Amino acid sequence: MTINVLISTIDQGIEKIKDVLLPFRPDVKYIISHQFRHEKFLSIPLELIRDDVQISQIPGQGLTRSRNNAIKLATGEICVIADDDVKYTNEYFDTIIDTYKHNSIDVACFKICKVVGADDYKFYPPKACQIKSIHQHSASSIEITFNLRAITENNVFFDERFGLGSWLNGGGEILFINDAIAAGLNVWYFPEYIVKHPHECTITKFGKYHKRKIRVTGAMDMRLHGTIAFLKTLPRTIKLFPDLIKNRKNPITYLYQTFEGNIYILKNKNRNK
Repeated sequence: MTINVLISTIDQGIEKIKDVLLPFRPDVKYIISHQFRHEKFLSIPLELIRDDVQISQIPGQGLTRSRNNAIKLATGEICVIADDDVKYTNEYFDTIIDTYKHNSIDVACFKICKVVGADDYKFYPPKACQIKSIHQHSASSIEITFNLRAITENNVFFDERFGLGSWLNGGGEILFINDAIAAGLNVWYFPEYIVKHPHECTITKFGKYHKRKIRVTGAMDMRLHGTIAFLKTLPRTIKLFPDLIKNRKNPITYLYQTFEGNIYILKNKNRNK
């Protein structure tokens, strides 16, 4: 089986990718989707000029757009979602290949390793399990791998209205998993490490009731449930009232920012911006 590592980066981030690549192995190829906001970032580091590296440079920003660009360029049997600041080992790639060889799966989510001896990146279920709902397990993007043929034949791509670099600064990977489940694909979680990433993801750096998180929540609710999301917003705000006050978040502001996310999806119905 062959692996395509789909690496998204922007501007000078392309300089970091040399540290992601491992020495050549015939069953692994790296596809780099490099977004740029100025032509000064178009220079390609010499370390990336390799037979096992393919680079696509596209103007603009938007992480989910970059992810989709990489998926469309992929040719391997298994794809691994990656960023420009992660680390791999050959053992990690072997784990991914063995998992697909011995299980009938379309999408497999794994674990992120922070540093040796540290606590896990987040809470992970202790045993392998099928993921039948996004409420069952929340996967980070770099934990996600998938069978390319199953994804493309079922037209499962990232919703480009969500994710870093867009007005809705998150939610892309959750919706990707949701859409895979909705398409009838076999989605599983396995308690195995496949990538090293010592940093906290961007969205978790914001406070519990930061406006970006609230807007994403409202937008995701509208995306998943349609206009019934409007009816759910007020009862949810009332339920959260004590916690909002405790965290010094004005409930009226919370309500307004949730509606902002709802309305954004209504106004922007095209998933590919």
